[in-house]
Amino acid sequence: MTRLIVVAVILLYFFHLGLNAVWMPNEAFYADGARNMLETGDLLTPVYNGEVRLNKPPLTYWLSAAGFLLLGLNEWGLRLFHALLGLLTGFLTYRTALLLGLSREAASLSFLALTLSFLFFANARYASPEVPLTFFITLSLYLWLTYFRQNRPLNFWLAMLASSLAVLTKGPVGFLLPAFVVFVYLLLEKPKELLKLRYYAGTLLVVLTSGWWFLYQYLAHREEFLRIFVKENFKRIYALQSDPVYQYLLDVNVSFLPYSFLVFPAVFYAFKRRELRFPLVWTLAVFGTFSLIKMKIPVYVMPAYPALALLVAAFLSDGPGRLWRYGLYFLWGLHLAAVLAVFLGLVKSYLFLAVSVTALAAGLSLRRAELLPAFGGLAFLIYLTGAVLPFVETKRPYPEVGRAVLELDPQKRFKFYELGHFHHNLPFYARRVVIRDAKPSEVKPPALVLYPKGLFTCREVKGSWELYTRSESRFFKFLLDVKRNRNFKLYELCLKPS
Repeated sequence: MTRLIVVAVILLYFFHLGLNAVWMPNEAFYADGARNMLETGDLLTPVYNGEVRLNKPPLTYWLSAAGFLLLGLNEWGLRLFHALLGLLTGFLTYRTALLLGLSREAASLSFLALTLSFLFFANARYASPEVPLTFFITLSLYLWLTYFRQNRPLNFWLAMLASSLAVLTKGPVGFLLPAFVVFVYLLLEKPKELLKLRYYAGTLLVVLTSGWWFLYQYLAHREEFLRIFVKENFKRIYALQSDPVYQYLLDVNVSFLPYSFLVFPAVFYAFKRRELRFPLVWTLAVFGTFSLIKMKIPVYVMPAYPALALLVAAFLSDGPGRLWRYGLYFLWGLHLAAVLAVFLGLVKSYLFLAVSVTALAAGLSLRRAELLPAFGGLAFLIYLTGAVLPFVETKRPYPEVGRAVLELDPQKRFKFYELGHFHHNLPFYARRVVIRDAKPSEVKPPALVLYPKGLFTCREVKGSWELYTRSESRFFKFLLDVKRNRNFKLYELCLKPS
Protein backbone atom coordinates (compact mmCIF):
# COMPACT_ATOMS: atom_id res chain seq x y z
CA MET A 1 0.00 0.00 0.00
CA THR A 2 2.88 2.39 0.76
CA ARG A 3 4.16 1.95 -2.80
CA LEU A 4 0.75 2.83 -4.21
CA ILE A 5 0.70 6.04 -2.19
CA VAL A 6 4.20 6.90 -3.43
CA VAL A 7 3.07 6.40 -7.05
CA ALA A 8 0.00 8.57 -6.39
CA VAL A 9 2.22 11.33 -4.98
CA ILE A 10 4.51 11.24 -8.02
CA LEU A 11 1.52 11.57 -10.35
CA LEU A 12 0.06 14.35 -8.21
CA TYR A 13 3.23 16.44 -8.59
CA PHE A 14 2.46 16.74 -12.31
CA PHE A 15 -1.34 16.89 -12.12
CA HIS A 16 -2.49 20.32 -13.42
CA LEU A 17 1.13 21.52 -13.19
CA GLY A 18 0.63 23.92 -16.09
CA LEU A 19 -2.97 24.85 -15.31
CA ASN A 20 -2.38 28.11 -13.46
CA ALA A 21 -1.05 31.25 -15.08
CA VAL A 22 2.26 32.60 -13.77
CA TRP A 23 1.81 33.61 -10.13
CA MET A 24 2.52 37.17 -9.02
CA PRO A 25 4.80 38.68 -8.13
CA ASN A 26 7.68 36.25 -7.51
CA GLU A 27 7.16 33.55 -10.15
CA ALA A 28 6.82 36.25 -12.80
CA PHE A 29 10.45 37.32 -12.26
CA TYR A 30 11.72 33.85 -13.21
CA ALA A 31 9.27 33.36 -16.07
CA ASP A 32 10.15 36.60 -17.83
CA GLY A 33 13.82 36.35 -16.87
CA ALA A 34 14.14 32.87 -18.40
CA ARG A 35 12.26 34.03 -21.51
CA ASN A 36 14.70 36.92 -21.91
CA MET A 37 17.69 34.60 -21.54
CA LEU A 38 16.47 32.48 -24.45
CA GLU A 39 15.54 35.53 -26.51
CA THR A 40 18.84 37.40 -26.05
CA GLY A 41 21.25 34.49 -25.55
CA ASP A 42 22.61 36.10 -22.36
CA LEU A 43 22.45 33.30 -19.78
CA LEU A 44 24.42 35.12 -17.09
CA THR A 45 22.45 38.29 -16.39
CA PRO A 46 18.76 37.93 -15.48
CA VAL A 47 16.56 40.65 -17.00
CA TYR A 48 12.96 41.19 -15.93
CA ASN A 49 10.71 43.66 -17.77
CA GLY A 50 13.71 45.23 -19.45
CA GLU A 51 15.64 45.79 -16.20
CA VAL A 52 18.63 43.84 -14.90
CA ARG A 53 17.59 41.82 -11.83
CA LEU A 54 20.48 40.58 -9.70
CA ASN A 55 18.56 39.65 -6.54
CA LYS A 56 19.24 35.94 -7.10
CA PRO A 57 21.92 33.99 -9.03
CA PRO A 58 20.98 32.45 -12.38
CA LEU A 59 20.40 28.74 -11.74
CA THR A 60 16.64 29.04 -11.11
CA TYR A 61 16.34 30.93 -14.40
CA TRP A 62 18.35 28.20 -16.13
CA LEU A 63 15.95 25.52 -14.90
CA SER A 64 12.94 27.37 -16.32
CA ALA A 65 14.80 28.16 -19.55
CA ALA A 66 15.59 24.45 -19.96
CA GLY A 67 11.92 23.67 -19.43
CA PHE A 68 10.97 26.23 -22.07
CA LEU A 69 13.36 24.60 -24.54
CA LEU A 70 11.79 21.19 -23.91
CA LEU A 71 8.10 22.06 -23.65
CA GLY A 72 7.73 25.53 -25.12
CA LEU A 73 7.20 28.97 -23.62
CA ASN A 74 4.41 27.96 -21.25
CA GLU A 75 3.60 27.20 -17.62
CA TRP A 76 4.50 23.51 -17.97
CA GLY A 77 7.98 24.40 -19.14
CA LEU A 78 8.32 27.02 -16.42
CA ARG A 79 7.68 24.54 -13.58
CA LEU A 80 8.78 21.16 -14.97
CA PHE A 81 12.24 20.97 -13.39
CA HIS A 82 11.03 22.37 -10.07
CA ALA A 83 8.54 19.51 -9.77
CA LEU A 84 11.23 17.00 -10.77
CA LEU A 85 13.69 18.39 -8.20
CA GLY A 86 10.96 18.23 -5.56
CA LEU A 87 10.51 14.51 -6.18
CA LEU A 88 14.27 13.96 -6.37
CA THR A 89 14.63 15.64 -2.97
CA GLY A 90 12.14 13.09 -1.68
CA PHE A 91 14.24 10.30 -3.21
CA LEU A 92 17.40 11.68 -1.56
CA THR A 93 15.55 11.76 1.75
CA TYR A 94 14.62 8.11 1.22
CA ARG A 95 18.26 7.21 0.46
CA THR A 96 19.48 9.15 3.50
CA ALA A 97 17.06 7.20 5.71
CA LEU A 98 18.56 3.92 4.48
CA LEU A 99 22.07 5.29 5.01
CA LEU A 100 21.16 6.10 8.61
CA GLY A 101 20.04 2.50 9.16
CA LEU A 102 16.28 3.03 9.06
CA SER A 103 14.04 0.37 7.57
CA ARG A 104 12.69 0.60 4.02
CA GLU A 105 9.24 1.25 5.45
CA ALA A 106 10.59 4.17 7.48
CA ALA A 107 12.49 5.43 4.43
CA SER A 108 9.27 5.37 2.40
CA LEU A 109 7.51 7.28 5.17
CA SER A 110 10.25 9.92 5.03
CA PHE A 111 9.60 10.35 1.29
CA LEU A 112 5.88 10.82 1.97
CA ALA A 113 6.41 13.15 4.92
CA LEU A 114 8.51 15.48 2.78
CA THR A 115 6.66 15.38 -0.54
CA LEU A 116 3.20 15.70 1.04
CA SER A 117 4.13 18.57 3.37
CA PHE A 118 2.06 21.54 2.32
CA LEU A 119 4.77 24.18 1.88
CA PHE A 120 7.16 21.87 0.06
CA PHE A 121 4.46 20.61 -2.31
CA ALA A 122 3.32 24.15 -3.12
CA ASN A 123 6.85 25.33 -3.89
CA ALA A 124 7.62 22.27 -6.03
CA ARG A 125 4.85 23.44 -8.37
CA TYR A 126 6.10 27.02 -8.46
CA ALA A 127 9.17 28.53 -10.13
CA SER A 128 11.32 29.94 -7.33
CA PRO A 129 14.73 29.14 -5.78
CA GLU A 130 13.37 27.34 -2.70
CA VAL A 131 13.01 23.74 -3.93
CA PRO A 132 16.21 23.81 -6.06
CA LEU A 133 18.09 25.17 -3.03
CA THR A 134 16.65 22.46 -0.79
CA PHE A 135 17.53 19.80 -3.37
CA PHE A 136 21.17 20.86 -3.77
CA ILE A 137 21.67 21.26 0.00
CA THR A 138 20.14 17.82 0.57
CA LEU A 139 22.31 16.36 -2.20
CA SER A 140 25.40 17.96 -0.69
CA LEU A 141 24.67 16.58 2.79
CA TYR A 142 23.78 13.13 1.46
CA LEU A 143 27.01 12.91 -0.55
CA TRP A 144 29.05 14.11 2.41
CA LEU A 145 27.40 11.54 4.67
CA THR A 146 28.25 8.73 2.23
CA TYR A 147 31.86 9.97 2.28
CA PHE A 148 31.91 10.07 6.08
CA ARG A 149 30.07 6.79 6.74
CA GLN A 150 31.33 4.69 3.82
CA ASN A 151 34.77 6.23 3.18
CA ARG A 152 34.09 7.43 -0.37
CA PRO A 153 36.52 10.32 -1.00
CA LEU A 154 35.08 11.12 -4.44
CA ASN A 155 31.70 11.83 -2.85
CA PHE A 156 33.27 14.52 -0.69
CA TRP A 157 34.22 16.51 -3.78
CA LEU A 158 30.84 15.84 -5.36
CA ALA A 159 29.26 17.24 -2.19
CA MET A 160 31.29 20.42 -2.66
CA LEU A 161 30.08 20.72 -6.25
CA ALA A 162 26.48 20.25 -5.09
CA SER A 163 27.05 23.11 -2.64
CA SER A 164 28.35 25.22 -5.52
CA LEU A 165 25.08 24.65 -7.36
CA ALA A 166 23.20 25.66 -4.21
CA VAL A 167 25.22 28.89 -4.13
CA LEU A 168 24.35 29.52 -7.79
CA THR A 169 20.71 29.06 -6.78
CA LYS A 170 20.42 31.44 -3.82
CA GLY A 171 23.79 32.81 -2.84
CA PRO A 172 26.28 32.01 -0.03
CA VAL A 173 23.62 30.36 2.14
CA GLY A 174 23.83 27.40 -0.26
CA PHE A 175 27.29 26.61 1.13
CA LEU A 176 27.18 28.12 4.61
CA LEU A 177 24.10 26.17 5.69
CA PRO A 178 25.33 22.63 4.89
CA ALA A 179 28.82 23.58 6.09
CA PHE A 180 27.37 24.63 9.45
CA VAL A 181 25.40 21.37 9.72
CA VAL A 182 28.54 19.31 9.04
CA PHE A 183 30.64 21.45 11.41
CA VAL A 184 28.25 21.01 14.37
CA TYR A 185 27.79 17.31 13.66
CA LEU A 186 31.54 16.68 13.56
CA LEU A 187 32.07 18.63 16.77
CA LEU A 188 29.75 16.14 18.44
CA GLU A 189 30.78 13.01 16.56
CA LYS A 190 34.45 13.27 15.46
CA PRO A 191 36.13 16.66 16.04
CA LYS A 192 39.50 15.57 14.59
CA GLU A 193 37.85 15.19 11.18
CA LEU A 194 37.65 18.99 10.99
CA LEU A 195 41.45 19.22 10.89
CA LYS A 196 41.70 17.45 7.54
CA LEU A 197 43.00 19.59 4.70
CA ARG A 198 40.26 18.49 2.30
CA TYR A 199 37.66 20.65 4.11
CA TYR A 200 39.65 23.80 3.39
CA ALA A 201 40.41 22.69 -0.15
CA GLY A 202 36.71 21.93 -0.58
CA THR A 203 35.79 25.43 0.55
CA LEU A 204 38.18 26.83 -2.05
CA LEU A 205 36.58 24.59 -4.69
CA VAL A 206 33.13 25.98 -3.85
CA VAL A 207 34.42 29.55 -4.09
CA LEU A 208 36.02 28.89 -7.49
CA THR A 209 33.09 26.98 -9.00
CA SER A 210 30.37 29.38 -7.83
CA GLY A 211 32.08 32.68 -7.10
CA TRP A 212 32.77 33.41 -10.77
CA TRP A 213 29.19 34.58 -11.32
CA PHE A 214 29.35 37.05 -8.44
CA LEU A 215 32.71 38.36 -9.65
CA TYR A 216 31.36 38.75 -13.18
CA GLN A 217 28.32 40.71 -11.99
CA TYR A 218 30.48 42.89 -9.74
CA LEU A 219 32.76 43.78 -12.64
CA ALA A 220 29.73 44.48 -14.85
CA HIS A 221 27.55 46.42 -12.39
CA ARG A 222 29.84 47.49 -9.53
CA GLU A 223 27.96 49.50 -6.86
CA GLU A 224 24.51 48.34 -7.97
CA PHE A 225 25.49 44.69 -7.59
CA LEU A 226 27.10 45.33 -4.19
CA ARG A 227 23.99 47.15 -2.96
CA ILE A 228 21.72 44.28 -3.96
CA PHE A 229 24.13 41.61 -2.65
CA VAL A 230 24.34 43.27 0.77
CA LYS A 231 20.56 43.70 0.93
CA GLU A 232 19.80 40.10 -0.05
CA ASN A 233 22.47 38.40 2.07
CA PHE A 234 23.11 40.65 5.08
CA LYS A 235 20.38 43.24 5.66
CA ARG A 236 17.77 40.49 6.02
CA ILE A 237 19.71 39.39 9.10
CA TYR A 238 19.40 42.62 11.04
CA ALA A 239 17.63 45.45 9.23
CA LEU A 240 14.65 44.83 6.96
CA GLN A 241 11.98 43.72 9.44
CA SER A 242 11.77 42.10 12.86
CA ASP A 243 9.69 38.99 13.56
CA PRO A 244 9.49 37.04 16.85
CA VAL A 245 12.31 34.58 17.50
CA TYR A 246 9.72 31.79 17.91
CA GLN A 247 8.04 32.51 14.55
CA TYR A 248 9.13 29.27 12.89
CA LEU A 249 7.96 27.15 15.82
CA LEU A 250 4.46 28.43 15.09
CA ASP A 251 4.73 28.39 11.32
CA VAL A 252 5.83 24.75 11.05
CA ASN A 253 2.45 23.69 12.45
CA VAL A 254 0.86 24.77 9.17
CA SER A 255 3.73 24.49 6.70
CA PHE A 256 4.58 20.86 7.52
CA LEU A 257 1.01 19.56 7.49
CA PRO A 258 -0.14 16.78 7.55
CA TYR A 259 2.81 15.68 9.72
CA SER A 260 3.32 18.88 11.68
CA PHE A 261 1.70 17.60 14.88
CA LEU A 262 4.47 14.97 15.07
CA VAL A 263 7.40 17.37 14.62
CA PHE A 264 8.00 18.23 18.27
CA PRO A 265 7.57 14.68 19.65
CA ALA A 266 9.84 13.41 16.87
CA VAL A 267 12.55 15.96 17.69
CA PHE A 268 12.49 15.07 21.39
CA TYR A 269 12.51 11.38 20.56
CA ALA A 270 15.58 11.84 18.31
CA PHE A 271 17.68 12.92 21.31
CA LYS A 272 17.41 9.33 22.56
CA ARG A 273 18.69 7.71 19.36
CA ARG A 274 22.27 8.27 18.29
CA GLU A 275 21.63 7.15 14.69
CA LEU A 276 19.29 10.15 14.35
CA ARG A 277 21.92 12.64 15.46
CA PHE A 278 22.70 13.82 11.93
CA PRO A 279 19.12 14.77 10.92
CA LEU A 280 18.60 16.20 14.41
CA VAL A 281 21.63 18.48 14.05
CA TRP A 282 20.49 19.35 10.52
CA THR A 283 17.04 20.36 11.79
CA LEU A 284 18.23 22.36 14.78
CA ALA A 285 21.02 24.08 12.84
CA VAL A 286 18.66 25.39 10.16
CA PHE A 287 15.83 26.37 12.50
CA GLY A 288 18.24 27.87 15.03
CA THR A 289 20.12 29.91 12.43
CA PHE A 290 17.05 31.40 10.79
CA SER A 291 15.32 32.01 14.12
CA LEU A 292 18.14 34.40 15.01
CA ILE A 293 17.70 36.33 11.76
CA LYS A 294 15.24 39.20 12.20
CA MET A 295 13.40 38.76 8.90
CA LYS A 296 11.48 35.47 8.89
CA ILE A 297 9.73 33.94 5.87
CA PRO A 298 8.37 30.35 6.03
CA VAL A 299 10.39 29.12 3.03
CA TYR A 300 13.70 30.08 4.67
CA VAL A 301 13.66 26.92 6.83
CA MET A 302 12.57 24.60 4.01
CA PRO A 303 16.14 23.18 3.68
CA ALA A 304 15.43 21.52 7.05
CA TYR A 305 12.31 19.74 5.79
CA PRO A 306 14.14 16.60 4.55
CA ALA A 307 15.68 16.26 8.02
CA LEU A 308 12.30 16.81 9.67
CA ALA A 309 10.85 14.12 7.41
CA LEU A 310 13.57 11.70 8.55
CA LEU A 311 12.85 12.39 12.22
CA VAL A 312 9.09 12.03 11.79
CA ALA A 313 9.49 8.81 9.79
CA ALA A 314 11.74 7.27 12.45
CA PHE A 315 9.29 8.29 15.16
CA LEU A 316 6.32 6.85 13.25
CA SER A 317 8.00 3.56 12.40
CA ASP A 318 9.16 2.97 15.98
CA GLY A 319 5.90 4.13 17.55
CA PRO A 320 7.13 4.97 21.07
CA GLY A 321 4.24 4.69 23.50
CA ARG A 322 0.75 5.72 22.54
CA LEU A 323 1.40 9.38 21.84
CA TRP A 324 1.91 8.92 18.10
CA ARG A 325 -1.25 6.81 17.76
CA TYR A 326 -3.40 9.38 19.56
CA GLY A 327 -1.96 12.12 17.38
CA LEU A 328 -2.68 10.20 14.20
CA TYR A 329 -6.25 9.49 15.19
CA PHE A 330 -6.67 13.15 16.03
CA LEU A 331 -5.56 14.06 12.50
CA TRP A 332 -7.93 11.49 11.03
CA GLY A 333 -10.69 12.99 13.15
CA LEU A 334 -10.00 16.34 11.49
CA HIS A 335 -10.25 14.64 8.12
CA LEU A 336 -13.60 13.11 9.10
CA ALA A 337 -14.73 16.59 10.16
CA ALA A 338 -13.88 17.81 6.65
CA VAL A 339 -16.18 15.16 5.19
CA LEU A 340 -18.95 16.25 7.56
CA ALA A 341 -18.36 19.84 6.45
CA VAL A 342 -19.31 18.81 2.92
CA PHE A 343 -22.58 17.28 4.11
CA LEU A 344 -23.36 20.35 6.20
CA GLY A 345 -22.80 22.62 3.21
CA LEU A 346 -19.75 24.36 4.68
CA VAL A 347 -17.66 23.15 1.73
CA LYS A 348 -19.35 22.78 -1.66
CA SER A 349 -17.19 20.43 -3.70
CA TYR A 350 -18.19 16.97 -4.91
CA LEU A 351 -14.54 16.28 -5.77
CA PHE A 352 -13.55 17.02 -2.18
CA LEU A 353 -16.32 14.71 -0.96
CA ALA A 354 -15.16 11.92 -3.26
CA VAL A 355 -11.49 12.03 -2.31
CA SER A 356 -12.26 12.51 1.38
CA VAL A 357 -14.58 9.51 1.58
CA THR A 358 -12.17 7.37 -0.46
CA ALA A 359 -9.18 8.32 1.67
CA LEU A 360 -11.13 7.87 4.90
CA ALA A 361 -12.39 4.43 3.89
CA ALA A 362 -8.96 3.32 2.67
CA GLY A 363 -7.20 4.55 5.78
CA LEU A 364 -9.65 2.93 8.18
CA SER A 365 -9.54 -0.35 6.27
CA LEU A 366 -5.75 -0.42 6.49
CA ARG A 367 -5.64 -0.08 10.26
CA ARG A 368 -2.11 1.18 9.81
CA ALA A 369 -2.04 4.40 11.74
CA GLU A 370 1.33 5.48 10.35
CA LEU A 371 -0.22 5.84 6.88
CA LEU A 372 -3.19 7.94 7.96
CA PRO A 373 -1.42 11.31 7.56
CA ALA A 374 -0.37 10.31 4.05
CA PHE A 375 -3.96 9.54 3.09
CA GLY A 376 -5.19 12.76 4.67
CA GLY A 377 -2.49 14.84 3.00
CA LEU A 378 -3.06 13.17 -0.36
CA ALA A 379 -6.80 13.84 -0.17
CA PHE A 380 -6.25 17.49 0.68
CA LEU A 381 -3.71 18.03 -2.10
CA ILE A 382 -5.95 16.33 -4.66
CA TYR A 383 -8.72 18.70 -3.59
CA LEU A 384 -6.34 21.66 -3.80
CA THR A 385 -5.05 20.83 -7.29
CA GLY A 386 -8.29 19.42 -8.65
CA ALA A 387 -10.85 21.88 -7.28
CA VAL A 388 -9.34 24.96 -5.63
CA LEU A 389 -6.71 25.88 -8.22
CA PRO A 390 -9.06 25.48 -11.22
CA PHE A 391 -11.61 27.67 -9.40
CA VAL A 392 -8.99 30.34 -8.72
CA GLU A 393 -7.88 30.30 -12.35
CA THR A 394 -11.30 31.49 -13.50
CA LYS A 395 -10.34 34.88 -12.04
CA ARG A 396 -6.86 35.07 -13.62
CA PRO A 397 -7.22 35.96 -17.33
CA TYR A 398 -3.61 37.14 -17.76
CA PRO A 399 -2.71 34.83 -20.69
CA GLU A 400 -5.78 36.18 -22.49
CA VAL A 401 -4.62 39.76 -21.90
CA GLY A 402 -1.19 38.85 -23.27
CA ARG A 403 -2.68 37.24 -26.38
CA ALA A 404 -4.78 40.35 -27.02
CA VAL A 405 -1.66 42.52 -26.88
CA LEU A 406 0.22 40.19 -29.24
CA GLU A 407 -2.66 40.17 -31.73
CA LEU A 408 -2.89 43.96 -31.75
CA ASP A 409 0.87 44.50 -32.06
CA PRO A 410 2.72 41.32 -33.14
CA GLN A 411 5.76 43.30 -34.34
CA LYS A 412 6.16 45.18 -31.02
CA ARG A 413 5.98 48.58 -32.71
CA PHE A 414 3.90 50.21 -29.95
CA LYS A 415 4.88 50.94 -26.39
CA PHE A 416 2.77 49.08 -23.82
CA TYR A 417 1.65 50.93 -20.69
CA GLU A 418 -0.18 49.66 -17.63
CA LEU A 419 -1.77 52.33 -15.45
CA GLY A 420 -2.72 51.77 -11.83
CA HIS A 421 -1.76 48.41 -10.31
CA PHE A 422 1.09 46.62 -12.09
CA HIS A 423 0.50 42.94 -12.89
CA HIS A 424 3.93 41.34 -12.79
CA ASN A 425 3.24 38.48 -15.20
CA LEU A 426 2.19 40.69 -18.13
CA PRO A 427 5.77 41.16 -19.45
CA PHE A 428 5.91 37.37 -19.86
CA TYR A 429 2.52 36.98 -21.53
CA ALA A 430 2.78 40.12 -23.70
CA ARG A 431 6.38 39.18 -24.62
CA ARG A 432 7.57 42.78 -24.15
CA VAL A 433 8.46 45.50 -21.67
CA VAL A 434 5.48 46.94 -19.81
CA ILE A 435 5.86 50.61 -18.84
CA ARG A 436 4.58 50.90 -15.27
CA ASP A 437 3.86 53.72 -12.81
CA ALA A 438 3.10 56.19 -15.61
CA LYS A 439 0.40 58.85 -15.30
CA PRO A 440 -2.33 59.05 -17.99
CA SER A 441 -0.82 62.33 -19.22
CA GLU A 442 2.54 60.60 -19.76
CA VAL A 443 1.25 58.07 -22.31
CA LYS A 444 2.91 58.75 -25.66
CA PRO A 445 1.16 57.34 -28.77
CA PRO A 446 1.31 55.11 -30.65
CA ALA A 447 0.70 52.92 -27.62
CA LEU A 448 -1.26 50.10 -26.07
CA VAL A 449 -2.66 51.03 -22.67
CA LEU A 450 -4.11 48.72 -20.01
CA TYR A 451 -5.92 50.73 -17.35
CA PRO A 452 -8.69 50.58 -14.73
CA LYS A 453 -11.93 51.73 -16.33
CA GLY A 454 -12.41 55.47 -15.83
CA LEU A 455 -8.72 56.28 -15.34
CA PHE A 456 -7.92 56.85 -19.01
CA THR A 457 -9.87 58.19 -21.99
CA CYS A 458 -9.88 55.87 -24.99
CA ARG A 459 -11.79 55.74 -28.26
CA GLU A 460 -10.65 52.27 -29.31
CA VAL A 461 -11.23 49.79 -26.48
CA LYS A 462 -10.03 46.38 -27.64
CA GLY A 463 -10.92 44.28 -24.61
CA SER A 464 -11.79 44.33 -20.92
CA TRP A 465 -11.07 41.98 -18.00
CA GLU A 466 -11.61 41.81 -14.24
CA LEU A 467 -8.10 41.85 -12.73
CA TYR A 468 -6.90 41.42 -9.16
CA THR A 469 -5.23 44.49 -7.64
CA ARG A 470 -3.31 42.95 -4.73
CA SER A 471 -0.36 40.57 -4.38
CA GLU A 472 -1.08 36.86 -4.85
CA SER A 473 1.81 35.86 -2.58
CA ARG A 474 -0.49 35.59 0.45
CA PHE A 475 -2.42 32.76 -1.12
CA PHE A 476 -5.16 32.22 1.46
CA LYS A 477 -6.00 35.92 1.52
CA PHE A 478 -6.05 35.87 -2.28
CA LEU A 479 -8.31 32.79 -2.20
CA LEU A 480 -10.77 34.55 0.10
CA ASP A 481 -10.74 37.60 -2.16
CA VAL A 482 -11.49 35.40 -5.17
CA LYS A 483 -14.36 33.70 -3.35
CA ARG A 484 -15.82 37.07 -2.30
CA ASN A 485 -14.94 38.82 -5.57
CA ARG A 486 -13.05 41.47 -3.61
CA ASN A 487 -10.13 43.70 -4.72
CA PHE A 488 -10.90 43.21 -8.41
CA LYS A 489 -11.21 46.04 -10.93
CA LEU A 490 -12.37 46.19 -14.52
CA TYR A 491 -9.38 46.88 -16.78
CA GLU A 492 -9.65 47.96 -20.41
CA LEU A 493 -7.09 47.59 -23.20
CA CYS A 494 -6.81 50.65 -25.42
CA LEU A 495 -5.12 51.08 -28.78
CA LYS A 496 -4.05 54.71 -28.97
CA PRO A 497 -2.76 55.45 -32.48
CA SER A 498 -0.42 58.30 -33.28
